[in-house]
Amino acid sequence: MQESRNRAWILGGLAAVVWLVAARASGAQGPAENPAEACAAKNQADAVTVGQYLFKAYKSDDGACLEVTTRGKVVYSQSVDSFETFTLGQPGDAQENIPAIANGTDVTGRGQPDMIVSLFTGGAHCCMMHWVFELQPEFKLLATLNDADDDLAHFDRDRKDGRHNYITADWTFGYWPTCFACSPSEVVTLRWTDDAKGGGFHLALGKMQTPAPTPAAWNKELSAAQKVVAAGDADSIGRTMWQTVLDLIYAGHSDLAWKFVDELGPKAQQNPLPALEDFCALLKQSPYWADLQPTLKDMPAACANAPAKKAE
Repeated sequence: MQESRNRAWILGGLAAVVWLVAARASGAQGPAENPAEACAAKNQADAVTVGQYLFKAYKSDDGACLEVTTRGKVVYSQSVDSFETFTLGQPGDAQENIPAIANGTDVTGRGQPDMIVSLFTGGAHCCMMHWVFELQPEFKLLATLNDADDDLAHFDRDRKDGRHNYITADWTFGYWPTCFACSPSEVVTLRWTDDAKGGGFHLALGKMQTPAPTPAAWNKELSAAQKVVAAGDADSIGRTMWQTVLDLIYAGHSDLAWKFVDELGPKAQQNPLPALEDFCALLKQSPYWADLQPTLKDMPAACANAPAKKAE
């Protein structure tokens, strides 16, 4: 289960907490000290024309800048500190299996041309953000995807239906229950969905479902978790017991997730190991909880009654 559901997104030994914010700017990045200089023509690093819009990226000691113009008029501008870098479009990366996306590709399925722009914030806890601009019938920033410490989030065209998915991860459990590398995480697939609130990127649950684990796979994961429980190893419980529980939930098998917890017995939830209530309290803080909650079957009372709280 774990092998099929996860990949390691490690950046300098750290992984990512991923948050999604639709159609508004995020405060994750720092502002440029001198926005005018950051956006000065002499500092232009790249430029791309898509239809009637000219996207420009600037980079200097004064900061990084993204500017969009049409017919000489600025329709969008943002500047951030000099540690950060804007990338226009989605270039391919064969090593990471990230495809190149042509500028102007409709990545939302709304039938309009889009432009992807990403921002790398740098630093030990390096962060990525993706902006999706819709260019017709009017220019607008449609969505902002905040990938935090992750640098592998990307769009990918679905081979079955031709629509684009956004591949990212749920790192709600970062630093839980002990260290960052000990944390359970989940690769997730998002798609744009129109709704009464203007739409946004939501879990594409149908794309994430997998068959129930075979008895052999089940016993393998259970045996690994049992050894950790027997040792009272809080550093390893997140990547064994709770990783399997998270895998099962996102794969559409929440009933099996609760069964897995039960089969490990009460010792698996005794100090120094975290309890189901602790796990569920964090799960309810996930940016994907609103999409995930309706899929949970026969939620145990300890989970249903757990108050939402953030990882410490």
